[in-house]
Amino acid sequence: MKASQNIRLTTGLYANYFVHGFGMIILTQNLLQLAHNWSSTLTTASFILSGIGIGRLVAYLLMGFISDHFGRKTSLLIGISTYLIFLVLTPINHSLSMAYALTVLMGIANSALDSATYPLLEEVSKKGTANTVLLKAFISTGEFLLPMIVLFLANEHLWFGLSFMVPAAVLLVNLINIITLPVKEIRDKTIQATKPALQVSSGKKVILLIALLVYGFSSMAVMIWFTQWITIFAEGIGFSKSVAHFLLSLYSLGSITGVLIVVSTLSRFNVKKLLFLGLNILSLVAIVTLALTKNVLLANLAAFFFGLSAAGGLMQIALNSLLTIFPNRKGLMTGTFFIFGSIASFTVPIITGLLIKVPGLNIILADASMAILSLLVAITVYICLPNESRSLADARKTIDKIDKEILQLIDQRFTAVSDVIFYKEKSTLAIQDLKREGIILDKIAKESPRKELVPYNQAIIQAIMDQSKKYQAAKSNQLNK
Repeated sequence: MKASQNIRLTTGLYANYFVHGFGMIILTQNLLQLAHNWSSTLTTASFILSGIGIGRLVAYLLMGFISDHFGRKTSLLIGISTYLIFLVLTPINHSLSMAYALTVLMGIANSALDSATYPLLEEVSKKGTANTVLLKAFISTGEFLLPMIVLFLANEHLWFGLSFMVPAAVLLVNLINIITLPVKEIRDKTIQATKPALQVSSGKKVILLIALLVYGFSSMAVMIWFTQWITIFAEGIGFSKSVAHFLLSLYSLGSITGVLIVVSTLSRFNVKKLLFLGLNILSLVAIVTLALTKNVLLANLAAFFFGLSAAGGLMQIALNSLLTIFPNRKGLMTGTFFIFGSIASFTVPIITGLLIKVPGLNIILADASMAILSLLVAITVYICLPNESRSLADARKTIDKIDKEILQLIDQRFTAVSDVIFYKEKSTLAIQDLKREGIILDKIAKESPRKELVPYNQAIIQAIMDQSKKYQAAKSNQLNK
């Protein structure tokens, strides 16, 4: 694979998510003008936003299937094309029904990009986790720039639709870039060089699958819950309006800082599980502190560190872990993971809307329930997920450690063989017992965790038994001299 092609592909993937950062807030930032175009109230216009979630839920599994079976490039092109249609048509559309259809289309675009991008970044780079976390930084950059563009257009009395055309222009250039790239060839070549899947037992695979999919829900829920209610909560406990809004800004700043820290750390050290656990602990501590304090400085620090931990790339780390366990179903796993995030997008506003009616309830402290759920998943991942080897040296270090343990077990086995020699000599039994050897080999076949390793496991045990017989013969000769 040419280095230039890899750079173009990676740049294109990040460009898509820079645009997605615009897309995350572009409707809400222009809702007044859009409501006027649709001849609707703000309440009705707000309802149109639910179409994004509908599109994501409907399309994730389909796009995951397309990504796995028809190629990442196909899914990428669907995502870019549908996003382009949404961006170009939305500001010039005057039909309410068409507006809803376009927001559904945006949700489909999001699912198509996710189903191709996360698997591709994991496949084309040795730093898959760090690169997928970096997507969050590009999303945050887009979210940061769009309000300034909208404000500039308003101040200069320019058409609001230009805020849609800027990201559309980026996507158009990127569409040409992706079309002219042999993405399938890049994937086929690079996938051969990527590290093998993590070796996880079937039982632990099931546990990790359930846990990580739950994390797809809880990690999204804890962020939506916070961003939806923190300003209202802060004003409700006596903070000024400026302080209440600043808490959300600090959260965003913490998010970008967290991404940079996570990317830098994972690029240098093999500490993904430990980092994942540590940041989830920090997230829980930060949200509880924020819910209970009335000190402005402490609240500011808590908001920053909550953004750094909860919104600093933990969801991307969880997804990357899922993809390393199921490398042949990356598109499907990506789609399924984000479906749970979409469920959170729907259910959290409903849940919090009901909870806020409970007298005396601390709505931000209630958000800690999602942080606790995320922490339980992090503990499960820390226990069940094996460490990943980042290099040949790491792999050999792991092998050396295992070899040392094997030697200790072999020593114990030969100690037991010494007892066997004593009883065989006493009973005048033959050293070789082919019937027992057959029973042992059958047992190895049944108890091997991975069936493809059965012949290798049997050959290893057979070699140990052969050496054991030689050891017995040598010891027997010594005893009979």
